[in-house]
Amino acid sequence: MSNLSTTALVKAATGGDAADYILDEASFAQSGPNLADKFTTLVKGVGYANTEKPVAFGSSGNSVLTDPDKVFKRAMRAEKSWKNAISEGYRNPDGVYKSLSPAFRQQFGAFAQSSPQNVMMGQWMAQVNEALKDVGKSITTTSPLASGLVPFNLAAPSRLIYPVYSPFRNKLPRTQGQGLSYRQKVVTGVSGSQTGSSGGQFVDISIPELVGGNMNAWPLNIPASGAQDSVDLNVPYRFMGLSENVSWLAQFAGQGFEDVSALANLILLQEFMLNEEAQLIGATSTVLPAPAAPVLAVRTPNAGESALSGTITTNTVNIKVTAANWYGETAASAPTANATVTSGTNVVDVTITPVPGALWYNIYCAVGTSPAAGAYFRINQGVGGVNFTLQGPVPTSGTVAPAADTGTFSANRMEGIVPTLSGHSAGGGQVYPTGWQGGYVNQAAGSTLNTALLNTALQKLWDGTGAFRADPAELVGEGGDIMRLSNDIVSAGNNQNYRLFVEQSDSPGVRAGAAVSEFTNPVTRSIVRIVVHPWLPQGTATLMSYTLPFAWSNVANCWEVNLVQDYLSISWPVIDATFRYSLYEYGALAANSPQYSGLIQGIQAGTRSGSTGSWS
Repeated sequence: MSNLSTTALVKAATGGDAADYILDEASFAQSGPNLADKFTTLVKGVGYANTEKPVAFGSSGNSVLTDPDKVFKRAMRAEKSWKNAISEGYRNPDGVYKSLSPAFRQQFGAFAQSSPQNVMMGQWMAQVNEALKDVGKSITTTSPLASGLVPFNLAAPSRLIYPVYSPFRNKLPRTQGQGLSYRQKVVTGVSGSQTGSSGGQFVDISIPELVGGNMNAWPLNIPASGAQDSVDLNVPYRFMGLSENVSWLAQFAGQGFEDVSALANLILLQEFMLNEEAQLIGATSTVLPAPAAPVLAVRTPNAGESALSGTITTNTVNIKVTAANWYGETAASAPTANATVTSGTNVVDVTITPVPGALWYNIYCAVGTSPAAGAYFRINQGVGGVNFTLQGPVPTSGTVAPAADTGTFSANRMEGIVPTLSGHSAGGGQVYPTGWQGGYVNQAAGSTLNTALLNTALQKLWDGTGAFRADPAELVGEGGDIMRLSNDIVSAGNNQNYRLFVEQSDSPGVRAGAAVSEFTNPVTRSIVRIVVHPWLPQGTATLMSYTLPFAWSNVANCWEVNLVQDYLSISWPVIDATFRYSLYEYGALAANSPQYSGLIQGIQAGTRSGSTGSWS
């Protein structure tokens, strides 16, 4: 049934205008039920148009249709026909138009184009559209709710993608302690050992038959005594702890998705392991000293370098340096003398004097001949090498050089591997006695990690002055430094007489690239394992021995974590709507024999050959 035939039906049934009913739809929130109600009323008038005479009383049939069954059926058919006609008019207007008689099309066209009928037609169509707005509404991803009537594909439980690496914590033995500190009596050298505070010098053990030579020197055949050196070790235990909290509502609301309290305890354990690793590497209980004033060299940029730029007052810059670890940085060094720099023309090479115990350095720059302390702004941070080239814009705002130490030390911290090997943890007022440090310490390597640097360290650990004939098991370094060592070894191999054999079966899938995982000690011929440490900062590498090369030393481990109490987990009593959890540890890292390990620092991230390239 077309739109027009439906309108005719409505008029015939009611004697009125169908638009009256359609207009009435705008006052209702839901058009579907209201349309059904209208059509029920409309079809009752069909009885007036009935040409069949009723059986009773010979009536002409001019009466309202009252049979409920007939009213319902006719209303349903009328409503369905009306909706279908409207829908067909939208989907296939050309087809509907063609279904009209030619005579009516001519009259309808004139009617639709004439005024004021065209205005009335537009109003009528707007009313029809308004009525159909709710009738034909579709459910979409944004309707009837902006968030959509859709489920959430939430994967349970929560995903934990952060790294949890703790190589030293996992590797170093954890031994039982007691009391307040870990104490040892250590013999560091004997005659002939070439070690110890006296140097362990060789003595002449050749003697005559009668040593005394006469009866006044009794006994007559006892040779001279040897000499020994010894020290007392007293490593204080440190108390460490960490906590996590979970509100009741977080725990309750998480049911069906995750046990939030269990997650909090897992995260607490992982956090403790990561932060213990940081303590094992770089913690110290005594303040790091401020660096000396750096040395500057002004030069023209090499290829690939960017000249210093910005407002350089009176063509001078001044530089300060701080030493840093994970917990803070030292007070700034004394400033350098004024360096004459032309903006856009020069770069400045900075040479840093190493600080024992530091993990990296920060560089601050000020412009002008006599800048105030607060005018030094950080231009570079995390510098691992002792040489660095300043390039690019000179800062005039940002982080200011500190006037005092910001937390490099705490009396509650243990002594980590780097401070111990470097000698920072030894001496007056420190934890270890004087000289208790690595068997080889080089804090000013000044080059990338390479075979020459490594060979020198291994040789000095073996037979350097006062060396303990150390034969380390591992080289532990930062990923970039280890990569550059691999590159150096591979490039050096290109100049050697090596042959590469590729089997026929291997030719379809030859793997490219090279990574060096082991290094042969050129002195002892032992294998040194190469290990990448995820948290060790660029510029620092350690040569680690974990056991002594002889069995009679009574030293089971060169390094050990001696603990009165290992990890202790506490679930605190509930005092409010919060679950609280803590993890504790009481103990310290004990460097039983750091002389068998070595430290290389000041390793450059970039190579500068002669006057080319730049320090980085």
